[in-house]
Amino acid sequence: MNSSACRIFRLLAAVGILALFGQCQPVPKPFAAANKGDFSAIQIGPRAGMVVLPVTGTASPEVGGKLAAATARALRRREVTASTNHGHRGSHRMQGSAVLEPTGLLRLTWRLHTPGNVETMVLMQEDMVAPAAWRQGDAALLARLAGTAADAIDLRLRRQERGEGRRIALAPVTMGSMDGVPGQGGGELARAMRIALAEAGVSLLPEPSNDGFILLGSMHVAPGGGASTGGARRIEIVWQLIRPDGREFGQISQANKVPAAQLSGDWRFLAQAIAEAGAPGVLDLLRRDRGG
Repeated sequence: MNSSACRIFRLLAAVGILALFGQCQPVPKPFAAANKGDFSAIQIGPRAGMVVLPVTGTASPEVGGKLAAATARALRRREVTASTNHGHRGSHRMQGSAVLEPTGLLRLTWRLHTPGNVETMVLMQEDMVAPAAWRQGDAALLARLAGTAADAIDLRLRRQERGEGRRIALAPVTMGSMDGVPGQGGGELARAMRIALAEAGVSLLPEPSNDGFILLGSMHVAPGGGASTGGARRIEIVWQLIRPDGREFGQISQANKVPAAQLSGDWRFLAQAIAEAGAPGVLDLLRRDRGG
Protein backbone atom coordinates (compact mmCIF):
# COMPACT_ATOMS: atom_id res chain seq x y z
CA MET A 1 0.00 0.00 0.00
CA ASN A 2 1.11 3.53 -0.66
CA SER A 3 2.96 4.52 2.53
CA SER A 4 1.72 8.11 2.62
CA ALA A 5 -1.87 6.97 2.33
CA CYS A 6 -1.30 4.49 5.16
CA ARG A 7 0.13 7.21 7.40
CA ILE A 8 -2.73 9.54 6.59
CA PHE A 9 -5.50 7.17 7.60
CA ARG A 10 -3.84 4.61 9.85
CA LEU A 11 -5.07 6.38 12.98
CA LEU A 12 -8.40 7.61 11.70
CA ALA A 13 -11.02 7.06 14.39
CA ALA A 14 -14.38 5.64 13.44
CA VAL A 15 -16.61 7.65 15.78
CA GLY A 16 -20.09 9.00 16.09
CA ILE A 17 -22.16 5.84 16.43
CA LEU A 18 -25.64 7.33 16.59
CA ALA A 19 -29.33 6.68 16.37
CA LEU A 20 -29.60 2.98 17.15
CA PHE A 21 -33.15 1.90 16.42
CA GLY A 22 -35.09 -1.05 17.80
CA GLN A 23 -34.35 -4.72 17.65
CA CYS A 24 -34.61 -6.94 14.59
CA GLN A 25 -36.39 -10.26 14.42
CA PRO A 26 -34.21 -13.30 13.73
CA VAL A 27 -33.34 -13.72 10.06
CA PRO A 28 -35.37 -16.57 8.47
CA LYS A 29 -33.18 -19.51 7.43
CA PRO A 30 -34.65 -21.49 4.52
CA PHE A 31 -33.95 -25.20 4.21
CA ALA A 32 -30.65 -25.98 2.57
CA ALA A 33 -30.92 -27.63 -0.83
CA ALA A 34 -29.79 -31.23 -1.03
CA ASN A 35 -26.98 -31.97 -3.47
CA LYS A 36 -27.32 -35.47 -4.90
CA GLY A 37 -24.38 -36.14 -7.15
CA ASP A 38 -23.95 -32.45 -8.03
CA PHE A 39 -21.18 -30.86 -6.01
CA SER A 40 -21.01 -27.59 -7.94
CA ALA A 41 -22.38 -25.68 -4.96
CA ILE A 42 -19.66 -26.86 -2.58
CA GLN A 43 -17.26 -24.04 -1.74
CA ILE A 44 -13.74 -24.72 -0.53
CA GLY A 45 -11.53 -22.12 1.06
CA PRO A 46 -8.66 -20.43 -0.77
CA ARG A 47 -6.06 -22.31 1.30
CA ALA A 48 -7.39 -25.61 -0.05
CA GLY A 49 -7.43 -24.58 -3.68
CA MET A 50 -5.84 -21.52 -5.29
CA VAL A 51 -4.78 -20.90 -8.88
CA VAL A 52 -2.12 -18.20 -9.35
CA LEU A 53 -2.58 -16.59 -12.75
CA PRO A 54 0.29 -15.05 -14.77
CA VAL A 55 1.18 -11.60 -13.48
CA THR A 56 0.27 -8.79 -15.86
CA GLY A 57 2.31 -5.65 -16.50
CA THR A 58 5.63 -7.51 -16.75
CA ALA A 59 8.16 -7.04 -19.55
CA SER A 60 6.98 -10.28 -21.19
CA PRO A 61 4.41 -13.04 -20.65
CA GLU A 62 7.29 -15.33 -19.76
CA VAL A 63 8.28 -13.17 -16.79
CA GLY A 64 4.65 -12.95 -15.69
CA GLY A 65 4.37 -16.73 -15.78
CA LYS A 66 7.62 -17.20 -13.87
CA LEU A 67 6.52 -14.84 -11.09
CA ALA A 68 3.17 -16.65 -10.83
CA ALA A 69 4.95 -20.01 -10.59
CA ALA A 70 7.36 -18.69 -7.94
CA THR A 71 4.44 -17.32 -5.93
CA ALA A 72 2.58 -20.63 -6.13
CA ARG A 73 5.68 -22.45 -4.87
CA ALA A 74 6.08 -19.98 -2.01
CA LEU A 75 2.40 -20.39 -1.07
CA ARG A 76 2.72 -24.19 -1.00
CA ARG A 77 5.54 -23.83 1.52
CA ARG A 78 3.02 -21.92 3.66
CA GLU A 79 0.37 -24.65 3.55
CA VAL A 80 -1.65 -23.14 0.71
CA THR A 81 -2.54 -25.60 -2.05
CA ALA A 82 -1.56 -23.31 -4.92
CA SER A 83 -0.68 -24.01 -8.52
CA THR A 84 -0.62 -22.36 -11.93
CA ASN A 85 -2.78 -24.92 -13.70
CA HIS A 86 -6.47 -24.45 -14.57
CA GLY A 87 -7.66 -25.77 -11.21
CA HIS A 88 -11.29 -26.84 -10.82
CA ARG A 89 -14.67 -25.22 -10.32
CA GLY A 90 -14.01 -24.72 -6.58
CA SER A 91 -10.64 -23.03 -7.03
CA HIS A 92 -10.00 -19.46 -5.93
CA ARG A 93 -7.93 -17.33 -8.30
CA MET A 94 -5.05 -15.02 -7.41
CA GLN A 95 -4.17 -12.40 -10.03
CA GLY A 96 -1.16 -10.12 -9.79
CA SER A 97 -0.50 -6.92 -11.74
CA ALA A 98 2.76 -4.97 -11.82
CA VAL A 99 3.76 -1.36 -12.40
CA LEU A 100 7.44 -0.35 -12.49
CA GLU A 101 8.14 3.31 -11.75
CA PRO A 102 11.12 5.05 -13.42
CA THR A 103 12.77 5.22 -9.98
CA GLY A 104 12.86 1.43 -9.78
CA LEU A 105 9.91 1.23 -7.39
CA LEU A 106 7.88 -1.85 -8.27
CA ARG A 107 4.22 -1.88 -7.29
CA LEU A 108 2.52 -5.27 -7.26
CA THR A 109 -1.22 -5.58 -6.65
CA TRP A 110 -2.57 -9.03 -5.77
CA ARG A 111 -6.32 -9.72 -6.05
CA LEU A 112 -8.06 -12.88 -4.85
CA HIS A 113 -11.38 -13.95 -6.39
CA THR A 114 -13.78 -16.67 -5.30
CA PRO A 115 -15.02 -19.34 -7.77
CA GLY A 116 -18.02 -17.04 -8.28
CA ASN A 117 -15.69 -14.18 -9.29
CA VAL A 118 -16.21 -12.14 -6.11
CA GLU A 119 -13.12 -10.20 -5.11
CA THR A 120 -12.32 -10.95 -1.47
CA MET A 121 -8.75 -9.77 -1.00
CA VAL A 122 -6.51 -6.99 -2.33
CA LEU A 123 -2.87 -6.75 -1.26
CA MET A 124 -0.44 -4.02 -2.26
CA GLN A 125 3.27 -4.86 -2.41
CA GLU A 126 6.06 -2.35 -3.03
CA ASP A 127 9.74 -3.08 -3.51
CA MET A 128 12.78 -1.34 -4.99
CA VAL A 129 14.22 -3.45 -7.80
CA ALA A 130 16.93 -3.23 -10.44
CA PRO A 131 14.92 -2.52 -13.61
CA ALA A 132 17.16 -4.73 -15.75
CA ALA A 133 16.79 -7.69 -13.37
CA TRP A 134 13.02 -7.20 -13.32
CA ARG A 135 12.72 -7.04 -17.09
CA GLN A 136 14.87 -10.16 -17.51
CA GLY A 137 12.96 -12.12 -14.88
CA ASP A 138 15.96 -12.69 -12.61
CA ALA A 139 15.23 -15.88 -10.64
CA ALA A 140 16.53 -14.57 -7.30
CA LEU A 141 14.51 -11.37 -7.62
CA LEU A 142 11.31 -13.23 -8.53
CA ALA A 143 11.81 -15.63 -5.61
CA ARG A 144 12.20 -12.72 -3.21
CA LEU A 145 9.10 -10.95 -4.53
CA ALA A 146 7.12 -14.20 -4.41
CA GLY A 147 8.17 -14.87 -0.82
CA THR A 148 7.07 -11.42 0.29
CA ALA A 149 3.72 -11.84 -1.45
CA ALA A 150 3.18 -15.31 0.00
CA ASP A 151 3.90 -14.08 3.53
CA ALA A 152 1.29 -11.35 3.19
CA ILE A 153 -1.31 -13.66 1.62
CA ASP A 154 -0.76 -16.33 4.28
CA LEU A 155 -1.07 -13.75 7.08
CA ARG A 156 -4.34 -12.39 5.66
CA LEU A 157 -5.76 -15.91 5.28
CA ARG A 158 -4.82 -16.78 8.86
CA ARG A 159 -6.56 -13.67 10.15
CA GLN A 160 -9.70 -14.63 8.27
CA GLU A 161 -9.52 -18.22 9.50
CA ARG A 162 -9.12 -17.18 13.15
CA GLY A 163 -12.28 -15.14 12.87
CA GLU A 164 -14.41 -17.94 11.41
CA GLY A 165 -15.31 -19.55 14.73
CA ARG A 166 -16.27 -16.28 16.41
CA ARG A 167 -18.13 -14.74 13.51
CA ILE A 168 -21.78 -13.91 14.12
CA ALA A 169 -24.32 -13.73 11.33
CA LEU A 170 -24.29 -10.08 10.33
CA ALA A 171 -27.04 -8.44 8.32
CA PRO A 172 -26.29 -8.15 4.60
CA VAL A 173 -25.23 -4.79 3.19
CA THR A 174 -25.84 -3.09 -0.14
CA MET A 175 -23.48 -0.29 -1.13
CA GLY A 176 -25.34 2.92 -1.90
CA SER A 177 -24.19 6.20 -3.36
CA MET A 178 -20.92 7.99 -2.63
CA ASP A 179 -21.43 11.74 -2.66
CA GLY A 180 -18.94 14.60 -2.75
CA VAL A 181 -15.86 12.51 -3.60
CA PRO A 182 -13.54 14.30 -6.06
CA GLY A 183 -12.57 12.84 -9.42
CA GLN A 184 -12.90 9.09 -9.81
CA GLY A 185 -12.64 8.57 -6.07
CA GLY A 186 -16.29 7.66 -5.48
CA GLY A 187 -16.10 4.37 -7.36
CA GLU A 188 -12.72 3.45 -5.88
CA LEU A 189 -13.87 4.24 -2.34
CA ALA A 190 -17.08 2.21 -2.69
CA ARG A 191 -15.09 -0.68 -4.14
CA ALA A 192 -12.50 -0.55 -1.35
CA MET A 193 -15.23 -0.57 1.31
CA ARG A 194 -16.93 -3.56 -0.33
CA ILE A 195 -13.62 -5.45 -0.21
CA ALA A 196 -12.97 -4.51 3.43
CA LEU A 197 -16.45 -5.62 4.51
CA ALA A 198 -16.30 -8.83 2.48
CA GLU A 199 -12.99 -9.76 4.10
CA ALA A 200 -14.66 -9.29 7.50
CA GLY A 201 -17.42 -11.73 6.56
CA VAL A 202 -20.20 -9.32 5.64
CA SER A 203 -22.57 -10.53 2.93
CA LEU A 204 -22.81 -7.94 0.16
CA LEU A 205 -25.95 -7.83 -1.99
CA PRO A 206 -26.50 -5.94 -5.27
CA GLU A 207 -30.05 -5.03 -4.14
CA PRO A 208 -31.27 -4.27 -0.59
CA SER A 209 -32.98 -7.05 1.35
CA ASN A 210 -35.71 -6.56 3.95
CA ASP A 211 -33.42 -7.68 6.78
CA GLY A 212 -30.36 -5.80 5.54
CA PHE A 213 -28.87 -2.34 5.35
CA ILE A 214 -27.76 0.20 2.76
CA LEU A 215 -24.39 1.87 3.34
CA LEU A 216 -24.16 5.44 2.07
CA GLY A 217 -21.01 7.53 1.96
CA SER A 218 -20.49 11.26 1.71
CA MET A 219 -17.35 13.37 1.72
CA HIS A 220 -16.75 17.02 2.45
CA VAL A 221 -13.48 18.60 1.31
CA ALA A 222 -12.62 21.81 3.12
CA PRO A 223 -11.39 24.74 1.04
CA GLY A 224 -7.75 25.70 1.22
CA GLY A 225 -4.69 23.66 0.56
CA GLY A 226 -2.38 26.64 0.08
CA ALA A 227 1.26 27.03 1.03
CA SER A 228 0.38 27.63 4.70
CA THR A 229 -1.06 24.12 4.99
CA GLY A 230 1.60 22.42 2.91
CA GLY A 231 -0.91 21.79 0.15
CA ALA A 232 -3.08 19.62 2.41
CA ARG A 233 -6.87 19.60 2.40
CA ARG A 234 -9.01 18.50 5.32
CA ILE A 235 -11.58 15.90 4.35
CA GLU A 236 -14.40 14.35 6.34
CA ILE A 237 -16.14 11.13 5.35
CA VAL A 238 -19.47 10.09 6.86
CA TRP A 239 -20.77 6.55 6.44
CA GLN A 240 -24.50 6.10 7.10
CA LEU A 241 -26.10 2.71 7.68
CA ILE A 242 -29.79 2.93 6.81
CA ARG A 243 -32.74 0.56 6.59
CA PRO A 244 -34.30 -0.13 3.18
CA ASP A 245 -37.21 2.15 4.22
CA GLY A 246 -34.78 5.06 4.74
CA ARG A 247 -34.52 5.01 8.55
CA GLU A 248 -30.98 5.62 9.79
CA PHE A 249 -29.58 2.97 12.09
CA GLY A 250 -26.26 4.67 12.78
CA GLN A 251 -23.30 6.45 11.30
CA ILE A 252 -19.54 6.79 11.66
CA SER A 253 -17.26 9.60 10.58
CA GLN A 254 -13.60 9.93 9.64
CA ALA A 255 -11.56 13.08 9.21
CA ASN A 256 -7.97 13.95 8.40
CA LYS A 257 -5.77 16.09 6.18
CA VAL A 258 -4.77 14.75 2.77
CA PRO A 259 -2.31 16.15 0.20
CA ALA A 260 -4.36 17.97 -2.41
CA ALA A 261 -2.63 16.09 -5.23
CA GLN A 262 -3.96 12.78 -3.93
CA LEU A 263 -7.55 14.00 -4.17
CA SER A 264 -7.26 14.60 -7.89
CA GLY A 265 -4.96 11.69 -8.73
CA ASP A 266 -5.05 7.91 -8.46
CA TRP A 267 -7.43 6.99 -5.65
CA ARG A 268 -6.62 3.28 -5.30
CA PHE A 269 -4.24 3.47 -2.35
CA LEU A 270 -6.02 6.32 -0.58
CA ALA A 271 -9.40 4.58 -0.94
CA GLN A 272 -8.00 1.37 0.51
CA ALA A 273 -6.54 3.23 3.49
CA ILE A 274 -9.84 5.03 4.18
CA ALA A 275 -11.88 1.84 3.87
CA GLU A 276 -9.57 -0.19 6.13
CA ALA A 277 -9.85 2.52 8.80
CA GLY A 278 -13.62 2.94 8.43
CA ALA A 279 -14.77 -0.67 8.06
CA PRO A 280 -14.32 -1.56 11.78
CA GLY A 281 -16.82 1.17 12.68
CA VAL A 282 -19.35 -0.17 10.17
CA LEU A 283 -18.81 -3.67 11.58
CA ASP A 284 -19.44 -2.39 15.09
CA LEU A 285 -22.81 -1.06 13.97
CA LEU A 286 -23.69 -4.37 12.31
CA ARG A 287 -22.74 -6.29 15.45
CA ARG A 288 -24.93 -4.01 17.56
CA ASP A 289 -27.81 -4.80 15.25
CA ARG A 290 -27.27 -8.50 16.01
CA GLY A 291 -26.68 -7.90 19.68
CA GLY A 292 -22.98 -8.78 19.34
